[in-house]
Amino acid sequence: MTAIIDGDMVVYRAAFGSETEIRWEDDIFTLHMNINEAHQKVDEAIEKILKKVGTTEYQMAFSDSHTFRHELEPNYKANRKDKRKPLGLKALIGEVFDQHNGIKFPNLEADDLIGIVCTENKDYVACSGDKDFGTLPCKWYNFLRDEMHDTSEEDANKWHLIQTLAGDSVDGYSGCKGIGVITARKLLDKKGYNWQSVVDIYESKDMTEADALLTARLAYILRITDYDIPTHTLKDLWIPTT
Repeated sequence: MTAIIDGDMVVYRAAFGSETEIRWEDDIFTLHMNINEAHQKVDEAIEKILKKVGTTEYQMAFSDSHTFRHELEPNYKANRKDKRKPLGLKALIGEVFDQHNGIKFPNLEADDLIGIVCTENKDYVACSGDKDFGTLPCKWYNFLRDEMHDTSEEDANKWHLIQTLAGDSVDGYSGCKGIGVITARKLLDKKGYNWQSVVDIYESKDMTEADALLTARLAYILRITDYDIPTHTLKDLWIPTT
């Protein structure tokens, strides 16, 4: 097995966890980040993940600076623009990329890269704490919850429809008005896990199928069927099949 690790998440958490606030005088505070400490946290995170997955083989996946989702929705993740990033993040990403088998695909987020690799080769295990990985039919280790999953295609597709209704406030896009994950699951359990059910629910909230389709495309993590690796080309955006 080979672990393909969400480098964005591991590095971000390591950088924040390595910041220290100092109060020099009554009215002077400073904040610094020790990059050596951050590297140690990255190493520890990787070691724990590899031990859980049961392998010594791994790659670290990172996001490109601009992705196809920003072309679909210019405000995608715009809610993060005003949030402070940890000190030294850019430098740490560069160093970890070079030292830990870093990979990046143009115009893709790390999630998509991981999804493509794991659905092409079942010997890869997706390693991330992002709940969105429930939309992928693959082996997935959630290192924030210490949970191992082996998600079927049916369950992955169901979770994608749930995400389409609920949206994702972390990534800055809303779903159907007034509907969260619990309500979305209850409604789809009742109406059926298919595209027409999603559209009907959107329309019941005075929204359109176009609204639903945009959210579905933002929520969908790419699989090998959606992407040509040799040319680094997105074949097509997600389209409903049922």
